[in-house]
Amino acid sequence: MPTPTKTQVMSWTPGMLSVVAADAGKLRDAIDTQADTMNRTIHGLDWSGAAFQAAGDRADREKTQQRAVATAYDDLSTALQGAENDAGWLIGEIHRVVHNLPHGWSVADDFNITYHDSADKDAVDSTYATLTSLAAQLGQSMDKWAPKIAEAVNAISATAPVSAEKHVVNPADQFTAQQAQADVKAVRDGTADAATLTRLKAATDLAADQKDDLANGRNINLPQFEYLQGLSQAMNGMSGEDIANLGNKLPGTGRDTVQAAIANDLRLVSDPQVHSVGLDGRPGDSVGGMNKLPESIRHDLTSKPGDLATFNGLNALGTLMSKGDTTIQGSDINRAMVKQGAELAAFTDGHAALKDGPLPKVADNFLNDAAGDHAAVHDAIIANPNSSDSDARAAADRMNVTCGNGGKYYGSQHVIDVLQHPWSPSQHGAENMFKWIGQDASLPKGSFANNEAGQTAFGLASILGDSNNQSILNSPDNPIGSKNPALTRTLANSMSPYLGNFVDVHDYPGMNILNSAPVDSSGHLLKSPFRDSADLSKMFAVLDSDPQAARTINSAGMQWHDALEYAAGANTDHAPSLQANAGNLQQAMNAGLTTDINAHAAERSFQASQQYADRGVFADGVTSVVQTAASIGGGPVAGPVVGGIAASVDSYIKADIIPNPADPAHPLPDDKVSTELGSIRDAINSDPIRDEYLQTQGYVQEHPEAASYFDQKDGGNLVADWHNVTAGNGLNEWRDDYSRFEHDTNRHLPNDAFPAPPEDRNGPIAESDVAPRGELRPPGAK
Repeated sequence: MPTPTKTQVMSWTPGMLSVVAADAGKLRDAIDTQADTMNRTIHGLDWSGAAFQAAGDRADREKTQQRAVATAYDDLSTALQGAENDAGWLIGEIHRVVHNLPHGWSVADDFNITYHDSADKDAVDSTYATLTSLAAQLGQSMDKWAPKIAEAVNAISATAPVSAEKHVVNPADQFTAQQAQADVKAVRDGTADAATLTRLKAATDLAADQKDDLANGRNINLPQFEYLQGLSQAMNGMSGEDIANLGNKLPGTGRDTVQAAIANDLRLVSDPQVHSVGLDGRPGDSVGGMNKLPESIRHDLTSKPGDLATFNGLNALGTLMSKGDTTIQGSDINRAMVKQGAELAAFTDGHAALKDGPLPKVADNFLNDAAGDHAAVHDAIIANPNSSDSDARAAADRMNVTCGNGGKYYGSQHVIDVLQHPWSPSQHGAENMFKWIGQDASLPKGSFANNEAGQTAFGLASILGDSNNQSILNSPDNPIGSKNPALTRTLANSMSPYLGNFVDVHDYPGMNILNSAPVDSSGHLLKSPFRDSADLSKMFAVLDSDPQAARTINSAGMQWHDALEYAAGANTDHAPSLQANAGNLQQAMNAGLTTDINAHAAERSFQASQQYADRGVFADGVTSVVQTAASIGGGPVAGPVVGGIAASVDSYIKADIIPNPADPAHPLPDDKVSTELGSIRDAINSDPIRDEYLQTQGYVQEHPEAASYFDQKDGGNLVADWHNVTAGNGLNEWRDDYSRFEHDTNRHLPNDAFPAPPEDRNGPIAESDVAPRGELRPPGAK
């Protein structure tokens, strides 16, 4: 056959040929046994004469015919197993490579790879070469074995025509509840054979298209759902430790295979998006959910931590659920692990004797195990049973099943429990729980995953900025940035792509500036979670409690501000609203920094940031938090501001303002931190000249003829290069040229898109009047 496509390979399950081969072997043995039994019975009868001879001859002929059928099944079994030996590992290896691609990579049907510009090209080329080589070998293997399989099937059809309706046993026939019970018993007794392990893996591994359906909020129908339920039911009566220890008696890799399969089974059988289906293709009545989990696991996850007699089951479950596929979406066990992880964190915070015990690690394991399920995290954050928002109430309904005794789940309280717990430097579950929210903003706008991330970002932002949470998240003596610096930096990165949304920026025809424009379940655009800049400043203040997080979020804010000013020039019809958006964002940043500066100076000693594995991540500033300037206006990308907006904002906030990473051996004294935050505030202060420059750049991008207003006597042009503005008499030339440009241009526009220069700007302008100052320059600075 030609080289198979990615879609074909991802729809094949490694090990299934072995399962069918084993079934064919069983049929061979059964036919042989039946033929021998019948023949012995006939020949052993106590009779004689012509009738006996005729019967004996018939028995011999039928034995020969049955042996021919058995031989055909033997040939089929041999061919299928040979194909599995040659092709099974190739299929599994392609699955492994595709499932473990870096975030943002995707593989086409011909195995070409689409990736972000920042990806390592050598790694991309190496991955492509690996996939194409494996696929080519797989095609060759199928060419070798397909004729032999077809020959055996044809032989069965020819020697036993009555079996033509079903040449080969349907693999799904083996996925029964009874078989599941037997398989769990074999695993528990340590007697599970290769066929049992293959069956467990085949039943609990999803095909790529099934995973895609779950990730996009769609239901999937599994013929093996009865078997999956049977596995779970077979674990009733077992403790959480017993379940986690399944497979321990098996040799080799048997234990790993079983534990991955059990973890997958628990996720699938508790997933409301997973439905049963009959072998005829019609949907069945069974649906996944919390009530399908084994009794002990359901009890441990829905009980309040203080009501549990022992935490051994939770500890074992946290280890077990790290096995298998942690990216299965929409599972109730993942929702329950987020809930219980938050409550365990809060429980240890309230009991000093537990802080050095195993519970914080269990809580971290639960959050880490569930972090890959974005649907579960989405619900855990936005859920509010008392909200006027129907989506928040629906999320609460999905989360309430994780609460025992008819309890209700509140997202805000559980998120606060996660944020205020002091996680150790080696515990990253909380960070991973929120990290994807910012990452998925880069996915295609309007896609299910992008919208899900946007909805989650709005919910998280409302919690961070809620005035009722400020005393917890940003208390003067122990703010979140002090107790959890790495988590605070993760939050800053996750919020950065949505700052435009938070000041009520909208996309317009010809201006595609937002990373995500999330809508609710009715298709209506979500409203900003903040009423005004004062509300938004509270979120900034929380994130400003760690200097590096402050640098990240304020750098992103300046990039958004500059993009909005540029867009106001490129889209003059919307200039007033865009300028108001930019101004509100700048006010919120300034107020947030002022809050933290005052708190530092008056009340607290700031603790040093810990040194994490993300060393240097922020050394080059926040990149790509807004769409490139090509999306802001309709013209070609050109000009220094365009390049600056599309690239990094590190030209505004340099690494020497906030040392990166902070040295834990040399804590920053309180007055030093105040100075650091003050430097950031100075760098983001409003500067009319810089705003004029950015907006004019945007207008000239769409109307190149307007650049002539800024021609210089020496042949240069002020709007072409910021350096021309800051050099020599450029600032005063800018004042005069911009005044003429603003006056003439506004006359031809339906609104005054370009603000008039401040009335007090009549005298000579010095470079010190322009922010950023010193080495800090706007986009395009030389």
